[in-house]
Amino acid sequence: MISSMRLRNFRGFEDIELSDMCPITLISGRNNVGKSAILEAVFLFFDHKAPDSFGKINMIRGIHETTLGMFSWEPIFYQMDLDRKMQLEMNFDGALATLEYTRDYSFVPAHVTLPKEIMNDMITSAKSTYTLKFQYARGDYAEEGHFVAGQTGILQNIMTNQENQIEKMPIAHLVGKGSMFDVSADEFGKIERRQKKQDVLNIMQIIDKNIQDIITISANKQSSLYVKTNNSLLPLKLFGDGANKLLRIVSSIMSSPDSIILIDEIEGGFHYSIYQKLWEIVADIAYKYNCQIIATTHSVECINAALDGVKAANKISDFCYFRINKNNGENRVYRYSHDILCTAIDGEMEVR
Repeated sequence: MISSMRLRNFRGFEDIELSDMCPITLISGRNNVGKSAILEAVFLFFDHKAPDSFGKINMIRGIHETTLGMFSWEPIFYQMDLDRKMQLEMNFDGALATLEYTRDYSFVPAHVTLPKEIMNDMITSAKSTYTLKFQYARGDYAEEGHFVAGQTGILQNIMTNQENQIEKMPIAHLVGKGSMFDVSADEFGKIERRQKKQDVLNIMQIIDKNIQDIITISANKQSSLYVKTNNSLLPLKLFGDGANKLLRIVSSIMSSPDSIILIDEIEGGFHYSIYQKLWEIVADIAYKYNCQIIATTHSVECINAALDGVKAANKISDFCYFRINKNNGENRVYRYSHDILCTAIDGEMEVR
């Protein structure tokens, strides 16, 4: 579990810190204070070994690589200034880890085992432009590597101080806004193999009582999820946003125990009348599967529902709330426990 984090020169943050985080952490604040960026920082941190880690974040924001007109990592730097080191710190599972990104003009990847045509592409790109260097450290473990943008896409090398043994990190699932709710047949298959499908169906019936089953159908060498309702089959994607998002959240937790679930605007796609039940479900299954929930919202109804939902699930001590303010470019973070947030709301204080 992440107990604290600090972001320097990331997205809109020159420097921000969240301390004393909980298994269920809710974040709010006005538009453009960086709520989504905090989730992206966590996702990038735990996905940094993937060559397409930057592309994933851009896609979540609806940005395609071909439309950027720049390297895919440049938008994640504060004010897009790559001369300032970006640093992400996460204290997770009892140890502090740091991840740093810096621009590097000098690196030429001469000792990487790759096909000759790809190696030529990397060397040419490194000499004519620059590479992005990253350094990661946690305890006695350290790794260093570079990202290179070439004609064949983003290429990456990693070296560690542990005889090329790469540290295994927790999985981070990011449930984005809009249509970013797709659940793969493979992911749902993990739940079926654990014989937990009926648990999922019981939860989905909160959204629609007519849901009878969720099945996998293969066609043209592709597998898709279908929902059986009123004795007829309908592709899952044709169901409403609420059903798709709920299944995305639930399947992320149940298919990946001990992971970190990042949910942007958790209330999106749901009618306010089920907010409390949503939070009760999330708190309950996250506890059962030892997953940490970090979610954002700007809905006061959702905040109130979170308080009631975690109370109904008997998880009050597992909940905390952060309010992010930005004044004249300076970030301020206010932390509330469950009880303090209840008191603030009862006193009609503005907590969003």
